[in-house]
Amino acid sequence: VPLLLGALRAAGESLDRAGRQDERQTGWFYYQSQIRCKCLTRYLFLFLIPFFETIVYPLMRKIGLPTSAIFRMILGMVLVAASFLVCGFIELAMEERVASWNADHVSDQRTLRSLDSDSQLHILTTLPQIFLITSGEILCSITGLEFAYAYAPVSMKSVCQSFFLLTNAFGNVITIIFSKATSRDLYLYFMWAGIELFAAGLMFFISRQVHQSLDNFKTNRANAAEDEENLEMTKK
Repeated sequence: VPLLLGALRAAGESLDRAGRQDERQTGWFYYQSQIRCKCLTRYLFLFLIPFFETIVYPLMRKIGLPTSAIFRMILGMVLVAASFLVCGFIELAMEERVASWNADHVSDQRTLRSLDSDSQLHILTTLPQIFLITSGEILCSITGLEFAYAYAPVSMKSVCQSFFLLTNAFGNVITIIFSKATSRDLYLYFMWAGIELFAAGLMFFISRQVHQSLDNFKTNRANAAEDEENLEMTKK
């Protein structure tokens, strides 16, 4: 969970950078692009929560996909990783545009941030990763809070939720540490994608081990009860 929260914080910073690189007008919006990105994320978040509850989850049950909390959290991590992959390929396309500009204008060398707005990718190219990161947050963060509340004892519900929210602090620390690994955004995007895929695989492995342990415990308990019943019948 801290790895996911760290990735979400890093995704927010990447959207801020994308907005600062493009301050053009896009249709009926005329605010700063980073503000538009944040507003769009919030509105999309409010729209997707009931959409997932009323359409996505029932559809998953209908086609036979599991909708357990663990599966939704793992799926959310995969979507977050996919959003970083999309960011990475868009960043790669931008770097190719910068290289093309510098090759054609030897006397006027530019960087990614100083490239003319006409040569920049449109701000709406951030929509796919915004959709993926928001869907991943709904699947993982909200499900995690629900899981922490539903499975905790009555006397520990507040404590469990507070510990879950405490992971935000660990996520921020992870963001600070890994963001210093490289100053190139392209490497950061693919690095965070790898981190999220690793976290999803780790959660899958842990959950599988826990389920196997629970199944073995239930099997041993059932066998012990059966042996005890047979022993009583033998005594009679």
